[in-house]
Amino acid sequence: MRHLIDDSLPLTVKLLNHLAVLALSDRPLVAHRTALLARDLVAFHLKSEPELTCSVIARHVDREPEMLSSHRGQIAYRDAYNRAEHQEERARAAMDLYRAVLEGDVKRTAIVVLELLGRAAPQGASLATVRDLLAAEDGHPLCQLLASTIRPEWRNANAHEDFRWDPVNSTLLLGGHPADLEQVLDAAVRARTICHGFEHGVAVAYAQNAPLIIWGAEDSNYVGRDLSILQAAGQARFPVLDIRRHGDLVQLDVPDVSIETLREACRAILRSAVADPSVERWELRQTSSGRPPLCVDRMGTDAGLQVEESLGEIVDPLPFSALPLLANAMTNAGESSEAAASTVLCLAAAHVVGERDRLSPALAHGDPAAKNELISTTKLISDGAKAAAHLLEGPARRKLLAFAEVLAGDCHRLKTAPPFELVHGFVPADRTLRRHAPARLPWITRFDDSAV
Repeated sequence: MRHLIDDSLPLTVKLLNHLAVLALSDRPLVAHRTALLARDLVAFHLKSEPELTCSVIARHVDREPEMLSSHRGQIAYRDAYNRAEHQEERARAAMDLYRAVLEGDVKRTAIVVLELLGRAAPQGASLATVRDLLAAEDGHPLCQLLASTIRPEWRNANAHEDFRWDPVNSTLLLGGHPADLEQVLDAAVRARTICHGFEHGVAVAYAQNAPLIIWGAEDSNYVGRDLSILQAAGQARFPVLDIRRHGDLVQLDVPDVSIETLREACRAILRSAVADPSVERWELRQTSSGRPPLCVDRMGTDAGLQVEESLGEIVDPLPFSALPLLANAMTNAGESSEAAASTVLCLAAAHVVGERDRLSPALAHGDPAAKNELISTTKLISDGAKAAAHLLEGPARRKLLAFAEVLAGDCHRLKTAPPFELVHGFVPADRTLRRHAPARLPWITRFDDSAV
């Protein structure tokens, strides 16, 4: 990527995302060429007219909801083309894809480029008009590149249902004239690549000229917040396949959650709750049919974040802050308070026992650092269990609070003990683990025989 950026440029998460998508383009030459042209165009105007340039780009960003809707439609058309069993179905999917790309991505990108050059496209301008405006800028290769994607006769044939597949001659007819189906598909994909390349180039230009950027009022649309959520999940190393909103509910389509990935799922929810505090309910929808979603509402995220706030930035907040999330998710899954408490008790006790066993060799040799680490970890587990208890009711709450208090009491008592005594310390955690294992996790253990 050294042809696009230099080594001194800080690689933010957003910029890395753009560069990664650019690197994976299936049309690398046209994608990189467009990105370079866009970078140079935007950088030039940022230096000469920063206020106007930022205003043009900001208006473009304001249309992210339309861009996302168009993107989803294009993916659907491409999938329909790939799934089609007959050429007639492929022809319709390819024509729909071309129209969506031209009317959506190409027209929007062209208008941004023209505005940067001081040209204004009439409101509601047709593709033919946009192409003529681009062609008139013969000194700008980016305009010529965009103009080369526009075939108004193809778009009009689709818009007016003036196309069909001729099964006798095995050809596509557009307005009665033969056309190559693969050429239509290729044109759509190429146009889409050019527009994506433009977005990547803008991102690079903004990163390289950060001091010149004039940011407007912070009023992120929901697409911007969705991107922040996806970024948060990525930083938590938890894959998200898709994101959808329904009011204050956010649904994340994710691979099937396992015992091994449950911690990352909780981390992703907590990080996402920070990224978008307006969300009231999070729903992780697993890939396999029949697996229930993992749902956490604001009560769960608030409790988890409160535990996390008490830790500072040095300590990994998991699994401590995951305990209230799981108690909340169990309740939302229709499980009883007793079942939720049993799961939290099992997971909390398992972590205490596991940490003690891991540190046992060092404790046996009298290592004070190992002793302090075990006591500190157990105290955090006690705090997480206490936070989870406050989300439950009745005997379940009392049981969790009692366990948290026992752990806290052991931590206080063992502070003055020599390290080797902790090898056999925290006996209540052993008893609790035997009593409540295996953990019941309705999103996993119903389908997986593995136990915690």
